[in-house]
Amino acid sequence: MAGERISNKLKNIWSNPLLLLGFRLVVGIVFIYASIDKISDPLGFSDNIDNYHATPVYLNNLIALIVPWMELIVGLCLIFGKFIQGASLLSAVLMIVFIVLIGQALFRGIDLHCGCFKTATDVSVTSLRSEMIRRILEDIVLLGMSLIITMNALKKEEIPLK
Repeated sequence: MAGERISNKLKNIWSNPLLLLGFRLVVGIVFIYASIDKISDPLGFSDNIDNYHATPVYLNNLIALIVPWMELIVGLCLIFGKFIQGASLLSAVLMIVFIVLIGQALFRGIDLHCGCFKTATDVSVTSLRSEMIRRILEDIVLLGMSLIITMNALKKEEIPLK
């Protein structure tokens, strides 16, 4: 009985419209902010992608041209409440990709500037490994927000997941 009440309270909290709006705004703003420097300097972003040693070199330029625009569009959709299901699902997928990419570089001992928000290296960062761990933790929080938005958007529209 008590466990059921706690479960219902958590469901009410996670489906609170103000909380969902806050999550949409946070994730949307982060995605838009992350896209700006990459859109203005795709070559620098391509160099950052190459530092991960995770994709073939010939794909880096293509990825550098597509991903920042995806981030911008996803961010705008989340902020303005358009195509929430697709935008939130895409934001969650992108967060998973970012976590895996930074995680594999960290695991392999590659110290790098992630290129998450700026294409140029931040000289004030003295420990790239701790910066990478911090980025992974931030991405996990953003992933959680994206998943909550997605689950609520899918539930609201009652779209079957076939």
